[in-house]
Amino acid sequence: MTKSASQVSADPFRKAKFREIARGIVAKDRYNRKYGLAVDTAGAIAGALERAYRQGVAGSRPDRQPQSRNSETGPLDWALIPPRPRNAFWSVCLASFGRDGMRQDEGYLVPTVTQRGTAGWQLIVSGKRYNDRPIAERTMVPLVRLGLIEAAAVGTGRLIVSQHGQETWRLFNKRGGRFPDDLTDL
Repeated sequence: MTKSASQVSADPFRKAKFREIARGIVAKDRYNRKYGLAVDTAGAIAGALERAYRQGVAGSRPDRQPQSRNSETGPLDWALIPPRPRNAFWSVCLASFGRDGMRQDEGYLVPTVTQRGTAGWQLIVSGKRYNDRPIAERTMVPLVRLGLIEAAAVGTGRLIVSQHGQETWRLFNKRGGRFPDDLTDL
């Protein structure tokens, strides 16, 4: 007897892949509508749903073990970082560590207020403001929860990229580092 669809455990990599496919469909729809091109969003959604169904059925077989692409303590797979926090993490790491991950500029985030008047974080690299636009507090929360960003020394009020975050950045670069193009190749 096989498990029903409601009993199949969710594969986070499959979920991330389909989320990126959905984001691509929405972006293509917006672009085509903006420039007056033919739009077949329903067809794209139908194709994505068919693929999702086939992969879900194939993944629910009892003989198939879910693949683990990293350990709980190792680097986090890039696709498992939510989209907006992933963009912010990419910017912080690129400014602090460079493309190869070997540069060790002193990069940290300090509390500030965003243009909308909400709490945010300003990136400082080598003592200078890196970008005029601060990163919203709500964007940073998932990065802290995932352990990619952590508080610096007690009492400084700064955030830095954690060791776990640095390992994740190095793994991302080792795999080619083609953000955001690589997210559909999961």
